[in-house]
Amino acid sequence: MIKLAWVLPTVLAVLAVEVSFRTGMAIPIPFLIIVVCVVIAGSMGGQRSGLISGLIASLFVFNSYLVGFGPATLTGSLLQVALGSVLFTLLGTLLGRLREQRDTGIQALRDREKTLETSLNEQTEEKNKQVTMVAESEARLKTAIRIARIGLFSYEKSTGTCTFCSEQYAAHFGLMPDEYITKTSGHSPDLSHIHADDLHIIVNAIARLNDGEDQVYEYRALHPDHGIRYISEIVEPVIDENGKVIANTGTSIDVTELRLAEMRLRQSQRIEAVGTLTGGVAHDFNNLLAIILGNLELCLETGRKDDWKARIETAVDATNRGAGLTKNLLSFSRRAHLKPTRLNLNHNVQNTMSWCARVLPKTINIETSLQAGLWDVEVDETSIETSIINILLNARDAMPEGGKVTIETANMRIGEEYMLERGEDIEPGRYVMLAISDTGHGIPAEKLEHVFEPFFTDKGVGRGSGLGLSMVHGFIKQSGGAIRIYSEVGVGTTFKLYFKATTQALVPPKREPHKQFHIPSERVEILLAEDEEEVLLILKRILANAGYSVTTAATGDEALEIFNTDLRFDLVLTDIVMPGSLQGPALAKAIRLIDPNLPCIFLSGYASEATVHGNGLKPSDIRLMKPVSRQELLSAVSKTLSSVDQSN
Repeated sequence: MIKLAWVLPTVLAVLAVEVSFRTGMAIPIPFLIIVVCVVIAGSMGGQRSGLISGLIASLFVFNSYLVGFGPATLTGSLLQVALGSVLFTLLGTLLGRLREQRDTGIQALRDREKTLETSLNEQTEEKNKQVTMVAESEARLKTAIRIARIGLFSYEKSTGTCTFCSEQYAAHFGLMPDEYITKTSGHSPDLSHIHADDLHIIVNAIARLNDGEDQVYEYRALHPDHGIRYISEIVEPVIDENGKVIANTGTSIDVTELRLAEMRLRQSQRIEAVGTLTGGVAHDFNNLLAIILGNLELCLETGRKDDWKARIETAVDATNRGAGLTKNLLSFSRRAHLKPTRLNLNHNVQNTMSWCARVLPKTINIETSLQAGLWDVEVDETSIETSIINILLNARDAMPEGGKVTIETANMRIGEEYMLERGEDIEPGRYVMLAISDTGHGIPAEKLEHVFEPFFTDKGVGRGSGLGLSMVHGFIKQSGGAIRIYSEVGVGTTFKLYFKATTQALVPPKREPHKQFHIPSERVEILLAEDEEEVLLILKRILANAGYSVTTAATGDEALEIFNTDLRFDLVLTDIVMPGSLQGPALAKAIRLIDPNLPCIFLSGYASEATVHGNGLKPSDIRLMKPVSRQELLSAVSKTLSSVDQSN
């Protein structure tokens, strides 16, 4: 209806012209006005308005022809009237159609615009959602990285430049990201923030990364404020489409607290082991001391000297057993004073079998499978025989109803592949294997990992000390070998002992003539330094009874004062560890600044001290392990003085 209102100007124009015609009023160019109104109706109202306006104008033209109004060119004849009517009608209709087509096009454009706007809004909303999700994901990732204290970094291979370094990664070393990038970029970076002993770890990792291998490694970093930090890194190479490594990128984490916790745990375990060890040692030593004390008190109690000999021999035997216990304990701790000799394990097994009937009952059968041409080894002979007996004793206790023991030897070549497969912690090379198997009740899996611990035993009270296998383990590890145990409940147990084969040619031993103790032809002065008073008195009495003149000192400082006062001494006999500022080696060094050729003999109750060298000790100096027997002491003194006499 609104569009049809555009017909009204045409109607009004026709009425105005008609009124002017009838009243005699003159309207300039009336037909042009009507044409304009038709144009307005069509262009503004559309096709229907244009058609109606055109028809009204056509009727006006026809009426003007009838009344004789209008120009001759338009109303002069019926043909001209018809042409004018058609012209008015077509003009209104065509303009109306164009208007509607324009309106339809505009509406279509508006609809398309609205559709596009709706789609754009939807896409914008979706994009905003995705941006929000990405932002939230990045925030969660950053939070996780911050909480886990994970460092991130990237290196360009060609230039060695650190292209990215997160704050957390730089913080591992007490630096800011820019400081770290400046410090470490280039092919010759400043690695002063890495512990010197761990630089090879970084160098090897970089080499493997450049070869395209992923790397997981750990090293110690030097933090300016927090000292040594343990850093674990996971790094992988970035490879281009040609398969070439172009960069390395990785993550890091500070595992210092974990490593410190592990250290505390190990320390706690050590303390617990020491407590167990102390209790067991105290028990055994108290028994030995009770034997010694009891026999000595009985000697004091009775006046029968013929009874003293047996009791003193018993006390001496207990003392030797105490020394043996000390050696076993040192073997367990891998600090025993071993005397390796070249031997063939086949001979040791055969020698042991010749008297093992005293250890194993007749219900246990023994079979041997000894490889011919077995390589020689260099080990402590007493310790290897003790190890065999300890394992045989365990086999005996595992077969109370009887069974079979098999002892076999074999030559083996252990390579790196074997080591990786079996988890061996020994060097590749030639080894001799000694295996001892039994058909006993076996060891449960939960107990298998504890069999080498000191005083661990599942035997009844009084049936085992729990030290045997720990001593075997300590002896073998100190000898550079390995021990493995395989067991299945109800089937039996096998111990495999590995000893490194000797590669040196066998040299026949030289027979040395029997040497007599040195008998002093004149007064020999010995300076004796020992902080244990009772030990000092015993050593002095032994030396004095042998004809030596002995001057004693309780500390190294006192001994040096005595020496500086009187330079008459021919020999210094000193303990290695003593109270005061001068230990045994330092005392010898100070004395030899005055008399470089003065011989010295060193005493110690600890194997690693007895083998110490340097700081005043010469290769020719004799070291003795406590307890020292009379024969050992006098033999050492005799040997030392004899060598001095020969050099003079």
